[in-house]
Amino acid sequence: MRVAGDMIAAMCARYLTPEQAAIERHWRLTPEEAYRQIWNVAPTSRAPVIRLNADGAWEVTLFHFGFQPTWGKRAWVNARCETLFSSNAFASAARKRRCLVPAVGWYEWQGSESPKQPYVFHLDGFRPFAFAGIWTARRSHGGWSHNFAIVTRPALPYLERIHDRMPAILNPRDYQAWLSPETEHAESLLGEPFTTIAIYPVSTYVNKPANDDARCIEPI
Repeated sequence: MRVAGDMIAAMCARYLTPEQAAIERHWRLTPEEAYRQIWNVAPTSRAPVIRLNADGAWEVTLFHFGFQPTWGKRAWVNARCETLFSSNAFASAARKRRCLVPAVGWYEWQGSESPKQPYVFHLDGFRPFAFAGIWTARRSHGGWSHNFAIVTRPALPYLERIHDRMPAILNPRDYQAWLSPETEHAESLLGEPFTTIAIYPVSTYVNKPANDDARCIEPI
């Protein structure tokens, strides 16, 4: 999978997932396969998403981070909310294949010179929440490869100093509406987050995708 753009510069290209027990508590769902918390999800990583299955029930499954349509030669980690329902790349999935992307935070980088300063964004206590996402599937080595992108929106004023975009965070009351393909005007669910976002600087340890442990969120 070839991912479009620079992995650090792209928004939102790195984030943290909840541990499996937190997913089970928050969403009352058990992932179809066991997984450990990921402290540094990067493009091409397999990470949990929540979608509707063939019976219309919620399920947690692991998809690859990086949305790649069947016709695409590259993958996108983000889909802008402004063009989500009109883009050739995303419109079909935006109407029929929406998902929740469980998270406890995400990373952004600030500065024009290398190395840029990384920051972690999170809810109070690093409690679980969900990004709005879309997913698709493509044939791969005789089977199917499932992949997803995170929907983004303009950043809130107090976060703009770090980055002018941010992931679209869904209000828990809107989870079912976002997942349902029957929902009309689903874009109306992509407004401001339902709670305040906290932020603090972390070390450049997080810059390397292979670094995947709690040191990624240690404050400096």
